[in-house]
Amino acid sequence: MAAPRPPDTRTAPAARVLDWSLRRHWASRARPCRYCDGPATHLRDSSRKPAHKVCAEEAIARQDAERAEAYENERINIA
Repeated sequence: MAAPRPPDTRTAPAARVLDWSLRRHWASRARPCRYCDGPATHLRDSSRKPAHKVCAEEAIARQDAERAEAYENERINIA
């Protein structure tokens, strides 16, 4: 019988909740979201590009996961 494997200590990056309460995240003209095909939005991201808050949070989570995976792959390849 094989020895039990230790638990996987790697975790997914924590989801970020963006604070878009400042006026700079609002525009008077609705535009299509840069991330999805959903309805137009008045919200703007930190680059002043139109984005739904949820879409921006999901994009950041994907980027964080990709960075974590790239880091882990690099770490494994060095070892």
